[in-house]
Amino acid sequence: MNKMTKQQEIEYAQTLGLTSQQAVDAVGNRYDLILIASQRCRELSRGDLPRVASKHGHVLTTLKEIEHSKVGREYLLKSSESAPRRRKFSTI
Repeated sequence: MNKMTKQQEIEYAQTLGLTSQQAVDAVGNRYDLILIASQRCRELSRGDLPRVASKHGHVLTTLKEIEHSKVGREYLLKSSESAPRRRKFSTI
C-alpha cells in the first residue's frame, strides 16, 4: 500500500470537502452553474490566469472561483470577444 505524507493527507482531506453545493448557492441553480463553470474551465485550459490560488485542476479551481465570488452570473452575459488575461510563455 502506498503511504501518503502528512502534507498529502491534508491536501486529500481538503479535496474531499470540496463540493459544488456552495457554488450552486452562489450562482442560484445547477443549470447556470454548469454553463458558467464550463465557460470558465475552457478559459483556464486555454491559459487564462486563475483568480484564486489553487493546486487543483481547472474544474475545482473554477468551483473555488465561483464560491469566492470571483466568477458569477455575469459570465452568462460575457462576450467571448473580450481580451482574456493570459499567461506569458517564454520561447526558447
